[in-house]
Amino acid sequence: MSAEQTEREHPSAGVLAAFVDGTLPLAERAAIESHLADCDVCRADVISAVRFARPRVTVRRWYLPAAAAAAVLLALAIGRERAPMVTREPVTREPVITTTEAPVALAPRGVVSRPVRLVWTQVAFADSYRVTLFDDAGRAIYETQTRDTSTFVPDSIHLEPREGYFWKMEAQTGWNRWVASELIEFSVDPAGR
Repeated sequence: MSAEQTEREHPSAGVLAAFVDGTLPLAERAAIESHLADCDVCRADVISAVRFARPRVTVRRWYLPAAAAAAVLLALAIGRERAPMVTREPVTREPVITTTEAPVALAPRGVVSRPVRLVWTQVAFADSYRVTLFDDAGRAIYETQTRDTSTFVPDSIHLEPREGYFWKMEAQTGWNRWVASELIEFSVDPAGR
């Protein structure tokens, strides 16, 4: 093939631009794809055009959502009636923090043998833990505070065999802010049955 024949067979810059933009008719697109498979020069031009066009496509993608968001905000601002300004009393206490995950009481649960060790999960940012043990009537029979995630019920607390007991623990996550576990039931069977 001579240089003149090669020059005449190359598609024009406008045709290649339409190919890159995706606006070229389907019949012509197949012919250009066939030509690009064999022509290194045109393929290099198309690759350069695609690389050059890529930043503009990214910018266009940014403009559309930004314009849509601006239109929505403008519509809300225009459509909203102005409410009268309400004066409020000053806030003297912060709202309750409910985002702290509650501790989970791990053991004892069900039937346990003596000695009774109370174990729970650690709570993020907890300064201390308060553990309360209740009898089956709901009376607190033992309470302690610790920085650890477990504690033993002392021998001075007499737990009757096969009687129901309940316990819960609370984690202090800030000044006078506590988050509590569920109330857990257990009983003691010294024989281990």
